Amino acid sequence: MTIQILSAPRERWADVAADAVLARIAARLREVGHCAVMLTGGRSAAQLYTAWARHPEFRSLTGVAFYFGDERCVPPDHSESNYGLAMRTLFASGLPAGCTVQRMEADSADQEAAADRYAAALPDYVDVLLLGVGEDGHIASLFPHSAALGETRRRVVAITGPKPPPRRLTITPPVIRQARSVFVLAAGAAKAAALAEALRTPEAVEALPARMVLGATWLLEDETNLWKKP
Repeated sequence: MTIQILSAPRERWADVAADAVLARIAARLREVGHCAVMLTGGRSAAQLYTAWARHPEFRSLTGVAFYFGDERCVPPDHSESNYGLAMRTLFASGLPAGCTVQRMEADSADQEAAADRYAAALPDYVDVLLLGVGEDGHIASLFPHSAALGETRRRVVAITGPKPPPRRLTITPPVIRQARSVFVLAAGAAKAAALAEALRTPEAVEALPARMVLGATWLLEDETNLWKKP
């Protein structure tokens, strides 16, 4: 497993990240004519989506199906909704023609059933998976020592996490491991520190789930060099 690092100055991080992700999507579209992209939430995602939305190539995308890796159990217009974030930033001017977006209905009264429905709607594998990383090393809504980290059969599960809002739906490790390309949005010193910790002891995934994606492309800021392995 070889980690890939792509870094940029803080003021250019979002544009560089947007270029990298769009290039991977474009390559997949050239290969097969369609691409499944899984979105994430968080501050870094908001920066990326804002830059991505103003990119000329984004408006001309076609054949892209957008999904979500996790969602808080809140209405879609709630400030904490990942879907709501994407609609306010990435899709602020509308969904590109010929593309689709599949919301996680985490606000459903029956969250277990909602998880099963979303799992059934997912493609066999994701072409481009975007993940944020928390200061505690969580990815999607897979938190340290969560029972969901041991899931091998179900692709989407309902969980109760340690951060508010606690009730969420999340993809599970099989979806992450089967993704063709994974980008980890890790802008800022705290996110770089999570990577540095993951590199020091890469085996203990249950304590720091980000260790699961050490073979991904990590999008960092130039100013944060804490990720460098001693």
